[in-house]
Amino acid sequence: GVIFLSFVLFNVAPSNPARAILGPNASETQVQSLKKELGLDQPLYKQLLDYTKKAIVLNFGYSFSDHRDVTTEVMNRFKITLVIIFFSLIITTIYIIFVLFFITSKHLLKLSDFFDFIISSMPVFFSGIIIAILVLYFYPIKSFSGKLWTSDDMLYLIPPSLVMSFYPMAILSSILKREMQKILNEQYIIAARAFGFSKLVVTFKYALRNSLIPLFSSLSNILPIFITGTFIVEIIFSIPATGSLLVQSVLNRNFPVIEGIVVINGLFFVVINLMFELLYPIIDPRISTESR
Repeated sequence: GVIFLSFVLFNVAPSNPARAILGPNASETQVQSLKKELGLDQPLYKQLLDYTKKAIVLNFGYSFSDHRDVTTEVMNRFKITLVIIFFSLIITTIYIIFVLFFITSKHLLKLSDFFDFIISSMPVFFSGIIIAILVLYFYPIKSFSGKLWTSDDMLYLIPPSLVMSFYPMAILSSILKREMQKILNEQYIIAARAFGFSKLVVTFKYALRNSLIPLFSSLSNILPIFITGTFIVEIIFSIPATGSLLVQSVLNRNFPVIEGIVVINGLFFVVINLMFELLYPIIDPRISTESR
């Protein structure tokens, strides 16, 4: 579906790819020759078939602007985006664990509710600019080299990852608190307390597992926000990842790169949602029993 839609968007766009590559000063003969070379003179169904065959093996050809391999370029940028998402998930997980520890404290819960309200109310571009200004004045690492695996680059990605984690932190925290407060009033939890189990055992062993399904379900729906949010954050923090590449490609009408980004992002979401579907029966075996 993603491959088909990206092909449709490519073909309905009001632009001639051959003209975009050669520039406005190229002759019509040169444009027609390049269209034939790229296969753009073929019928649409044949173009779709050829495009699908290549896209399935992640072969998107070469960039119109610099003739670099699109798959290599997109994957190199996408790795940086994935690191930001990974750091954001770690920060979100740490916050969720803190929420779990003070789930039974009314005062701390109120403080958490207020914090969730604040961070969920701030748009990514606003919180990103605020954090970027703080990084400029107070953070020791102020630039990103693009090598990714150096310690300085990893440390530089923490502030943008923090910005990306604000909204998921607030949403997942709210869902967790609602589910946990409901579960902590169940009869089996009351029985566990009556047997003398500690608060930590009751919370983490008996209550938490039953609240994980709605939590992971919400996380799978929030993941697209990570990708779209990183586009904004990457531009604010001048990180050469998928966001900046997409903006450049749109401005230059570099369709192979746009298609590569769309399809690879789509593949990422398909794989992630499949992983969540496989994870649900492990968390709650009743799901696999009911499905039979």
